[in-house]
Formats: sequence, C-alpha cells, structure tokens
Amino acid sequence: MTALTSSIPVFDHDELIQSHPVPTLLIDDGGVVLFVNAAAEQLCNVSRSAMVGRVIYDVIEMDRNYRQRMSDAATSALFAHRTEISAGGRRSFFVDMQMVPYGQSGHRILALVPSQSDAELMGGAIGRSGRAAGAAASMLAHEIKNPLAGIKGAAQLLARKTDAGGERFTTLICAEVDRIATLIDQMEHFSRGQPIACGPINLYQPIHQAMETARARQFPGVRFAEDFDPSLPLVHGNHDAMVQILLNLLTNGCEALGGRDDGVVRLTTAYRHGLSIDNGDGRGRIALPIEVSVSDNGPGVPADIRGDLFDPFVTTKREGRGLGLALVAKLARDMGGTVQHIRDGEWTRFRVHLPVAQKG
Repeated sequence: MTALTSSIPVFDHDELIQSHPVPTLLIDDGGVVLFVNAAAEQLCNVSRSAMVGRVIYDVIEMDRNYRQRMSDAATSALFAHRTEISAGGRRSFFVDMQMVPYGQSGHRILALVPSQSDAELMGGAIGRSGRAAGAAASMLAHEIKNPLAGIKGAAQLLARKTDAGGERFTTLICAEVDRIATLIDQMEHFSRGQPIACGPINLYQPIHQAMETARARQFPGVRFAEDFDPSLPLVHGNHDAMVQILLNLLTNGCEALGGRDDGVVRLTTAYRHGLSIDNGDGRGRIALPIEVSVSDNGPGVPADIRGDLFDPFVTTKREGRGLGLALVAKLARDMGGTVQHIRDGEWTRFRVHLPVAQKG
C-alpha cells in the first residue's frame, strides 16, 4: 500500500481548478472573490484581476435572495436551477448555480454551469444573426453586384462626354458604387459555408504582416507596443485569416483612440492553461492555450452594446458598417478558436484564443 501511495503524483490544486472547464470562483465567508478560473473569466466577460477582491454580487448581478445568502457566512451550500444572472455588460443569461463549502476557513466554491445556448456563446458561436447575415449576403451579392457593375460602367462612359462640373458627379457615382461593392464583399464572408484551410502556422508571421500594415497607415498620436512570448508552439490556423483578424483589431484600437497624443495599442501573445471549448463536432472539448491580445487605452465600448459586440451591423463608428468584429469572430471560429472582449481597468482588450497545431 505504501509503494502504491508513493507513486501517486502530487497535484497542484490551483492549476487543476484553473484548467477545469466549468466556470468556478472561490469566495470567502463574506462573499469576496478570492480566485477565478479561466472559464469563469470568459463567462463573466470580466478579467480575473477585475474580479478578485470584489464582492461576488458586485461582479455578477443576481437575485437579491442569492446575494444575501452568499454574503452570509452561515450559508455554506446553495443550489439554484436556471438562475438568471448578468455580468460584464452581457445581456442576462441563465445558469445552474451551485455553491459548496471549501476547507475549514469558511471559503466556498461557486460553480456556474451555463445553459446550452449560453455554452454555445462561450464557444464563440456567431448565433442566429450571423446566419441571417449569411443568407442576406448571398441575396445581395446576386441581386445587387451585377447592376452595380452596370451603373459604374455607365458613369465612366458619361465621364468621357461631360464637362468638369459633370465629371464631379460621375466620380461620386463611381466612388459610391465601389463603396457598396466593398460592403457586399465583406458580407459575403458570412455566406461561405466551406471551411477555411487550416494547418500549422508560425503566429509571428501574420503578426508581423498585420503590424507593418497598421503602422503604414500612420495613425496620429498612436504608439504601438509589443509583448511577445518567444516560446509559443505552432498554431492551428490560417495565415491570411490571422492577418485579417489582427488588422481589424489593430485598426479598431487605433481608431478608438481618436487622435489622442497618449494613445497606446498593445499586441501581446501568451500561453494560457485552462481554456477549452466544445465546437459540437463530436471531438469533445478542445484546448485553446494560445492567446493573442490586442489592447488599447481608449474610452472602451459602450455598456449597452457589449453583449452584442460580435454581431453583424453593431458598431460605435458614425460611418462604420459593423462587420469588422463579426468577421473576426467568424474567422476565429473557422480556425477552431474563439474571441473575447474584456474591459480591464483603463484597457479595452480583445483576446483571440487558438489551438496548438497537432504534431503529425
């Protein structure tokens, strides 16, 4: 028995909870958050650093009855089925909430098991609005792009026969036709059912390409910062898709700074334990340890649209189309990953999580 016992490895319990797929928090006898795992961080759409040290119901909005019981040291256990909560600017959603005692000091473990629809959202699904946009894109591409080409051709012919005053209007027509065609091309990304080709890629190649393109645009007052983990393994992904994702996020960060002279856009990479998703393809949960983060110190996303940020046509820009972040979410999902928005103190962070390339 002694020999058998000595062969059992010693587990790091913090690492075990951190890697657990169920959103889990550790709270003290007064309801103050002491520990948050990666799954809870993603569910709540709030960073770990912004939750630890706060009272649980200041982080997660819930029924008054549950708030009172969690702040009461005498309540060591709790189970609530399909409880409505909200956190991190998301619209309310339902979870099965279970709290059990932990240790002898009055600490308690709180597990939040999302309903099936919310679990799908955690996995980075675009949802019904994304599928509707795909159907709309197919219709628009077929019904509008061909007439647009005819309109532009006619305007170009008229430009040859008109004076300078008339040429101003034909130039405007051509420019507007090109703008609408570009919009339709972006929408068509949602109607393409075939998966993008993925394989092992060195993440720093698309990062370098996207950074060079962003710097070439010379956003006034913006300083770029980099914090890279040089030991990252190859990622399962697509080079062009990663360039598009990073360029969209970098451009959004630069534009959010609004020309302020102290603006910073930071791009970081890291290896994170614990995050995984189930894409519903029968392979079970897939680990997503590779994190690419684009952050800016701008004003952040308005609270009323944070829960819909990755839906098509949601935007804060006066002339925006609301397709950039929806495309980011779709491309990340096509590569087996996910994307997440978090407001962390004075920073707005978009974190893309991706799988490691399989050794073949």
